Amino acid sequence: MNDVPEDRPNVVDRFFLKMMQPENLGRILRWAWFISLFMLALGYILIFSEISQYLDFI
Repeated sequence: MNDVPEDRPNVVDRFFLKMMQPENLGRILRWAWFISLFMLALGYILIFSEISQYLDFI
């Protein structure tokens, strides 16, 4: 019998090969941009909510 293992990529290798395709990289970049924009806006809202008690608008 031949006990040599098959030379097939495992599940993790196939996942990373699929993720490294250009259309998937573009999708990952778009979602990373949306998440970073959301975090930036959330940071400004938190800062404003903390500082607003010290500001006198009227």
